[in-house]
Amino acid sequence: MYPVMLNLERKNVLIVGGGRIAKRKISGLQGEGASITVMAPHIDPEIEKMDVHCIPYPFTKQDISQYDMVFTATNNKSVNQEVMSCIQSHQLVNDCSEKANSNFYNVASFRHDGMRVMISSDGASPEKSKHLKQQLIDLLK
Repeated sequence: MYPVMLNLERKNVLIVGGGRIAKRKISGLQGEGASITVMAPHIDPEIEKMDVHCIPYPFTKQDISQYDMVFTATNNKSVNQEVMSCIQSHQLVNDCSEKANSNFYNVASFRHDGMRVMISSDGASPEKSKHLKQQLIDLLK
């Protein structure tokens, strides 16, 4: 893995899934200039209030090549596999349920005193990264 920061200004992001994980991904993406679309048959009411485009339908095989970045954020392996079958080589993809399908991972990050601090487990343990992030935030207070 090669650590980078991405400029998401005017990039199209698709999140397939409308629950807790999708909400967490949206929270991290908001304010970065991306156009975010959420597709799921059931979308959390809190997500519907966020600055995102909601498509309240189940994912079916389709052309999703207009998206620069795609997250599968469902707990349904067949839906996640369906999304993965539509991915093209130019797209960044993060399968939140299957690390092996992802070509990038999110990092736990926060801003402090004009700096951005990032922690990564290379996708192995997001919970451990979140825990360490909170410890560092508490330490820097």
